[in-house]
Amino acid sequence: MNGRSKQRGFTLVEVIVVVAVIAILAAILTPYITKYIDDSRVAKAKNETQVIGAAMASFYKDVGRWPYANNAAASPPTNFTGVYTGPAGTPAPTAAFFVGTGWLASWNNLDTHLTARGHNYPANGEVKWNGPYSAPLPVDPWGHPYVVNADKFIQPPPVGAGQKIPVWVMSAGPNGVIDTNIVAGANIPALDDIGFRIY
Repeated sequence: MNGRSKQRGFTLVEVIVVVAVIAILAAILTPYITKYIDDSRVAKAKNETQVIGAAMASFYKDVGRWPYANNAAASPPTNFTGVYTGPAGTPAPTAAFFVGTGWLASWNNLDTHLTARGHNYPANGEVKWNGPYSAPLPVDPWGHPYVVNADKFIQPPPVGAGQKIPVWVMSAGPNGVIDTNIVAGANIPALDDIGFRIY
C-alpha cells in the first residue's frame, strides 16, 4: 500500500437517488409555501387598507372634509368621485378594473391629498392641511391600485334606503378585478376583494 487514502466519489445511482428525493420534497412543499405567500399578501392588503382609511380619517379631522377635492378653494369646490393609490404615474383605474357597479369615476391619485398639500387645501386656519398624513401610498400586493369610492361620503341615501352607500378602501385581490357592488350597499367585500369600510 502506498499510504494514500483511497478516494471514493458518488456513483451515478447515488446522485440520481439524491436528486429524486429533493424533487419529491420540492413537490410536496411547494403548495404549502405558495399558500403561505398568498396568505401573507392577503394579510398585507388588509393591513394597508386600514392604514389608508386611518390616514383619510386624520385628514378629515384637520381639514373638515374628505380628501377628494379637485379645487378646495373653489366655491363650491369641485370634486373627484374616486381616489386611488400608487406612485406618481400609476395609471388611473379603467372600466375593465371593475365588475361591481357604481365604481366608474373621475379618478385622482390619493397622494396629492394625503402626502402633499395639493388641490388648494388651506395652509392655515382652523381647517388647514396639517400633513403629511401618510408615507407615499402603495399599490396592493398584486400590483393594482387601492381605490376609494370617495363621492359616496356625501351622496344622500338611495331612495327607500335607510343608510348611505358604504365607502370602501378596496383592493381587487388576486384576480385583479373589483367585484364588490357598492351601489347595492355591499357591507362585505365580494369574491376575492379585500376592503376596509370607512363609512
